[in-house]
Amino acid sequence: MSEEFNPADYSVVVKMRGTPPKPWRWEIYRAGRGGPIKSSTVLFETMTEATREGKKALAQLLAKQRREFERAMENLEAPS
Repeated sequence: MSEEFNPADYSVVVKMRGTPPKPWRWEIYRAGRGGPIKSSTVLFETMTEATREGKKALAQLLAKQRREFERAMENLEAPS
């Protein structure tokens, strides 16, 4: 893994992607990428609900990314 893990590179954006009554969807972006790396599979009634669920999804993604990065660093440091 050549890239440094930086949680600040990730953000949640809520966009209106559907039609009422459930038009809102969260999307997770990473700096340097053109499009979302993950987005909700369901639409939400309110922007607030989509934001809350997007933040939960981002926290889960960051925890997974951190574990993978730490594992990769341990493998680099382990004697051959």
